[in-house]
Amino acid sequence: MKKAFLFFIAAAAISCTNKPKEEAVVSNIFIEQKVSEFVAKYPEWTAGGNTNEEITDKFQHEVKRWSNETDFLKGMPLQLKEIRDTTVSGQDLKLGTFTGYNDNTRPSGSVLNYIQVRVDGILPPDIAQEVKVDGKYTLEAMLYAQGSRKDVKVINVADFKGYDLGKYTFSIVKANPIK
Repeated sequence: MKKAFLFFIAAAAISCTNKPKEEAVVSNIFIEQKVSEFVAKYPEWTAGGNTNEEITDKFQHEVKRWSNETDFLKGMPLQLKEIRDTTVSGQDLKLGTFTGYNDNTRPSGSVLNYIQVRVDGILPPDIAQEVKVDGKYTLEAMLYAQGSRKDVKVINVADFKGYDLGKYTFSIVKANPIK
């Protein structure tokens, strides 16, 4: 009888405990680390299928601030979707569109698989010849034009939660292939 009573007490105590706060992922990829820290800091952001607009506003401001950091693209795996000719300040050049991508070789639940970001990269001629459409790269680049805050949002559909960090233009210094 005593054992049954203790069992019910333990079961009640376990059921009454709050759900533990999500912990931030430790990563050497700047964007993944920052998004993970933000999500861990605000677990109520998308609780119950509703998005807290005040927290989304904070997220938009944070992402804009992060994009000014020199490490913003550090280690971020991106896939080249297209290369097109364009003119910037009267100069003809190549512009490559790089985006985040889902990779089933990453650990299950990797925040990277839920992050969308678009980088329009101004490609010097030598890099434009080296990179291939559908190729996967990490970029070394300098921010040329910051994206719009309104493009930054949380995507919360059914059980899927994703993070769209918006669109940016960078001047590409180096494109390192991912093997």
